Amino acid sequence: MAAADLLSPADVSVIAGLRISPLAGSAVAFAPLGFPRLAPVLERLSPPWVAVGATIGGLPVGLALGQAGDGVARLLSLKVARSLRNRGIGRSLAAEWERTAAKAGATSLRAGFSDKLPQGAALAATLSAAGWTPPRLTQVWTMGEAARMVEAVARWPSVAGRLRDPEGFSFESWRSPDVDDRAAIAALAAEPDHLPLMHPDLRAERIEPACSIAVRRQGVLVGWVLAERTDRVPIDGYRDRPAIDYRSAYLARHLWHTGVLVGAYWHAYARQVAAFGPTSIAMFGTIFPRMMALVRRRFAPISLRVDETFEMTREIALGSP
Repeated sequence: MAAADLLSPADVSVIAGLRISPLAGSAVAFAPLGFPRLAPVLERLSPPWVAVGATIGGLPVGLALGQAGDGVARLLSLKVARSLRNRGIGRSLAAEWERTAAKAGATSLRAGFSDKLPQGAALAATLSAAGWTPPRLTQVWTMGEAARMVEAVARWPSVAGRLRDPEGFSFESWRSPDVDDRAAIAALAAEPDHLPLMHPDLRAERIEPACSIAVRRQGVLVGWVLAERTDRVPIDGYRDRPAIDYRSAYLARHLWHTGVLVGAYWHAYARQVAAFGPTSIAMFGTIFPRMMALVRRRFAPISLRVDETFEMTREIALGSP
């Protein structure tokens, strides 16, 4: 598909000389049109990177950059020079990037972006016009003072009841798994909703025992909330505070919708307050729809910051040009 196919006659007349084509080798001239962290990639483009550039009179005016592999191409950056926006160039870049990704073996396209991205709405509009699906919420990540998190859970009637009457559940400090725990972890890791990044063995040496929780039912491990110390607090005025990243939380599938996992977070937050102080920072994220809705409803109002990540997709039809 040529760039002109997606541009109106007025657009074409305004930007006569527009050329959109795949990039290879050195493309450093396009670096100002991408994220700074991706600039080194443009010094010597090679697979799995897929890049398409737009030029007018030989000058770079647009860039689409991503990676392709195992049938999936991920668009990481799409930008058009400010003075030339809203003229269809972004749609043309997206279309050419799709064609180039298809030649690299991709049959599925993905693009993710944060609600903090200044041009997020413009990106979503551009990809929608190029045939991508509407943005879908895929992750909610929040941070706040630990004492306020404790209070937010304690005031939640259904969870507060669970804390008073645990019905055979216990919330214990995390310890190195014994043989029985290993068997339980293997069973939980085999559940379809469990993801590899949730596994307790991942970065096990970095687990902070002061506020990591093992959830047990009648002594059997059924879930966990695992914490790590972190110094990445992306909020001015809070960077010097102790911070805990709750990097993994999981509960046996049949116990979802019981409030038990939220209760485990309460115990973790309470122990964080005791160990690191009431104004220490608690951070956690979730990708599960019900938990994302919960975070938006219960924690967002008392958080210092909430980041939301969205994804757009497009499937490439077999035999597409």
